[in-house]
This record gives sequence, structure tokens and C-alpha cells, in this order.
Amino acid sequence: MEKIVVTGACGFIGFNFAKSLSKQVEIIGIDSLNDAYDPKLKELRLDELNKNENFNFFELNLSNKKILEENIEIFNDVDLILHLGARAGVRQSYLEPNKYIDDNTSATTNLAMLTKNIGIKRFIIASTSSIYGDTGEKFAVENQDELADPPSIYAATKMFGETMVKNILSEEENIVQIPRFFTVYGPYGRPDMSILRFIHWISTKKEVILYGTGEQRRSFTYIDDVVEGLNKLCKFEGSGTFNFGSNTTWSLNEVISKIEEKLNIEANVTYKERAFRDVDMVLPSLENSKTKLGWEPTTDMNTGLDKTIEWYKKYENELADIKFKYDYEK
Repeated sequence: MEKIVVTGACGFIGFNFAKSLSKQVEIIGIDSLNDAYDPKLKELRLDELNKNENFNFFELNLSNKKILEENIEIFNDVDLILHLGARAGVRQSYLEPNKYIDDNTSATTNLAMLTKNIGIKRFIIASTSSIYGDTGEKFAVENQDELADPPSIYAATKMFGETMVKNILSEEENIVQIPRFFTVYGPYGRPDMSILRFIHWISTKKEVILYGTGEQRRSFTYIDDVVEGLNKLCKFEGSGTFNFGSNTTWSLNEVISKIEEKLNIEANVTYKERAFRDVDMVLPSLENSKTKLGWEPTTDMNTGLDKTIEWYKKYENELADIKFKYDYEK
């Protein structure tokens, strides 16, 4: 039986990926269950994962090297590490840089060293479109030339994590793969990201806060497409960096209008000063993902919003006590 370690298993992407795997795969889920956003949502995901007989969960802080080494037996006979565990959020990284260094760089370094020392041959480290900064109309291409000056503390910690993995495993016969995600949304999404916040705020007739004009455009990518990409990546026998994003962008104002239409509720929008280091647009090149993996997104915004709203309504009671906030709010 194939054995896969999924870090950040109680996170948005980790949860959905683990749910997608065959019952013939043994899944080792690792998560610190920290409070980067409301942990009640992580617990809701964990409750779902624990229903699967092939899933085993371990609560570990990977930035603590001693604790990781004390639990090294977890990694016996592992075929693949999918490292999705991270602390996300550009603006919050300026308020708590040490936590981002711990969770995104130190934890990744510790895990890469363990991978090297015990001989695991496949390592996937999830990364982010935030590395590219504001691309405007240009495509964000998977190379290092334009990344010499990371555009935020968050981006720097993720990029350095990528660099550490590639350097630590460079002399080994490892497959090292780096998927970079672009504004992922969908069921069980993060409550600090825009689409789920907008659905919650509009549905409950609360104030919808927009920092800036709302004309910022995002490559919103539905979770099922990302999970499909990760499954293709797990089967691909080669190293490389791959963008997983939508080739169609939407403004925040356009998304709010769509949600208003679908819920038949008018949003109470308040516009405030543009958030620090907020970008206008990041547009992914999908060349690597298309040519090497045969992947491109297939879920349009209308379908993705319908599925996300359907999930939200199903779990409305469970979500009632969860705080939907911006990543830099307390």
C-alpha cells in the first residue's frame, strides 16, 4: 500500500487533497492546529478526515526539530511527503514575522533534512503566487530570475523554504516538486480569504469590508481543480515548479455582484483604504502544468461559487461561531 505524509492536513488544501485519495493509500496527516485562523474550522475538517480508516493523524509542530525527531517513526516506509503545512497571509506576515519564519522556513528545513536522512525519495513543497508580487498584464512564469527580491515577508519565507528544500535534497536522487497556488477557494475554505468571507457576510447581512476600490483582480482557482493538479503531480516522475491557477481573472467587485445575484441579497459594502502591499493582479503562466502534467483548470466561477454557496448553506450552523476576518485582523 502506498504511504503518503500530508502536512497541513487540517488546512484547506490538505483536507481536500486527503479526501480525494483512494482507500488503497495510507495517509499520515500532520498538523499543528495553530490559531493562524479560527481553529474550529480545522477541527471540523479533522472530524471529517477521521471518518476514513486509511487516515492517521498526528498533531505536531514541524518547526520544533526535537519533537520531529522524537516522532521519526511516523515516516517509516513513506513514499511521498506532500508538505502543505504553512502560515499564509501577506499583511499578517509584517505583524508576526517570527511565526512565518518558524512555520514556513524552519519547519520546511527540518522536514527536508528528515527526508534526506531517512531516504524518502519524493518531496512536494506547496508554495504561493504571492512570490510573484504584482505582475499586471504579464504572466507569472515559474523561474527564479524575477524572484530575487521577494515582495513580502510571507513571500520571502515561502521562497526561502523552496530554496532550502532544493539545496538540501540537491545531492540526493530525489524528485522535488513545487506547486504554486493562485487564490484557491471552495468548500471548507479559509475564513480569512475573500470568497468565503463575502458569502458569509452577504448571507448574514453583515457589513462587507473592501480595502481599496475592489477593482483588484485575482486568479480565483476552485479547490477541485487544485486537487486534480496535485494528484497529477504525485504521478509525475520529474522535478519542477508548477503554477496552479485560473487563466481568467475576476475583480473583487465582480465576485461580490455574482454572490449577491446567487443569494438574492444586496451586499452592504464599505470601502476602506487600500491594504498594505495589496497587489492589482497576478496572472499565472500554465505552460509547465499543461505540457508536463496535462493540467488546466476546468471549473468556471459560476460553478465554483454555486458549489461553495451550497456547502456554506449545508454547514451554516457549524460555521456560525467561526470568525470570518481579514488575515491581519485580530
